[in-house]
Amino acid sequence: MDAVLERQMQKDWDATCRVLFGAEMGKLHDFLPWLSYYAPPSSKRKSHVSGKEVALATDRYPKNARFVSADEVEHNCSYALSMNDIKDIDSLRRALLEKCEYSGNRLLGNTAFADSSDLITDSQYIYSSNQIQNCSHACASTLIRRGCKYAFGCVWHGECEFTLRVAGAYNVKRCFESFMVTDSTGLAFCHACLNCHDLMFCFGQQNAGYRIGNIQLEKTRYALLKAKLMSEIVERLAEEKAFPSLFELVPDTLPKSIPKISVKEEKDVQNVDIVRKGFASTYGIIFKKPPKHKLEEYADWLEQGAVRAIAIKTPYGRESYIPENFSMYSMMPRSRLVSVPEIMEIGKHEMPSSCLEGLEGMFAAMKDSFFFTGEFYSGKSRNAATTPCVFNAVNTYKGFDATNAENTAYATLALNSKYTYGGNWTLESEFCIKCYNSNFLARCLEMDGCTKCADSYFCHNCEGLTDCMFCFNMKGARHCIANTQLSREEYIKARDAILAKLSDELDSTRGLKMSIYNIGAKG
Repeated sequence: MDAVLERQMQKDWDATCRVLFGAEMGKLHDFLPWLSYYAPPSSKRKSHVSGKEVALATDRYPKNARFVSADEVEHNCSYALSMNDIKDIDSLRRALLEKCEYSGNRLLGNTAFADSSDLITDSQYIYSSNQIQNCSHACASTLIRRGCKYAFGCVWHGECEFTLRVAGAYNVKRCFESFMVTDSTGLAFCHACLNCHDLMFCFGQQNAGYRIGNIQLEKTRYALLKAKLMSEIVERLAEEKAFPSLFELVPDTLPKSIPKISVKEEKDVQNVDIVRKGFASTYGIIFKKPPKHKLEEYADWLEQGAVRAIAIKTPYGRESYIPENFSMYSMMPRSRLVSVPEIMEIGKHEMPSSCLEGLEGMFAAMKDSFFFTGEFYSGKSRNAATTPCVFNAVNTYKGFDATNAENTAYATLALNSKYTYGGNWTLESEFCIKCYNSNFLARCLEMDGCTKCADSYFCHNCEGLTDCMFCFNMKGARHCIANTQLSREEYIKARDAILAKLSDELDSTRGLKMSIYNIGAKG
């Protein structure tokens, strides 16, 4: 790590600990394994140019491909392939193997003082983090954006400050070890809390304050009990350089008795036909022909690299949905999962008063009292019942996290996008299938780490492309295939032949063997 960045990271860590714990905790380096606990899989490779380490935001890249650090990339490097190389997919892929390079360590826009990180945009003082946008002072964090500051070990949130091991949060400040919390301040070990302040070990709360174990306390007593609990936490954290997560403190078994609750039935009902029509339209735009099969028959293909939403039965016999393979969700005790309406009702029940005696009493009480949900529903959403985590989303099916989105299916983190199917972390885009870590795309297929591209297919780390295919590390190009400039007529002829081959494969197998993540793999 750069010496300037290392000094700043330590200062930021000390400041965050003082805000949260009232004391500094020691060297940041000692806590890094614990801080990385919630991070989605990423990877590191060696540059074939220099041998330097290349940080990559995902672990989906083939190990035997060629990698290069972003500062070593030669943008718009021509592969100078012949038309004979481009005549069919097999020839094209063979030619690509000796040319294409996957890039990492991507520091984009106005980014400064960042190290061991990838896909960092307009951010400063970032270490060992990935997919960060417009943030500063972050370490071991992933998928954070919109002005987050002083984030350590955090995943998937925006507009937050002074957060430590917080996941799934929006507009929260001074929070520690909390999950699925919004518009809140001063939370520790909390889950599914909305518009709250000053809570510890609470779940299923809304517009609440000064509570421990869901027990309402007077402000002065809350402060005294919080100080006692926090001192025990700090003592253990300082000694062990780690502390158990919420998910480790609650066993994956049902308590002896579950709270009796009364829940109103959810009004939203999933109408898949509307989503199918949107998919068919998008498929037609991209492949120049309608799909042969229904949306659900392409599910296995669309879910590759995305988060699968699965249905579960809650202890109350209702159906709920949970993302199966996304970061912290895989750690949640399955037997304690309930729906959003259920957890808000269970949250009205106080935990045993023994939880106020100290950490050991709290841990014992949590084993019989704490519940989780894999869902979040807010805003004006409609026809989104099978997508866990939606905010102002319309016509979404399966997948995970549709925020200000319309017409999506099997998509992960489709934010401010519409007509997006499959893929992961696709922002401000439309009419896309299986695009990843990309922004401002239109009518694209299998794009990774790209921005402001249109009518393009199977491209990596590209910007400003129009009508391009199989391009790597290019900017501002048009009518290119495999970094080779073609005339408009040559491009259209080759593109249509390739698309016909791909659509034939989709017709027969309901998927494609080739993806942006394997076309550079040897063997």
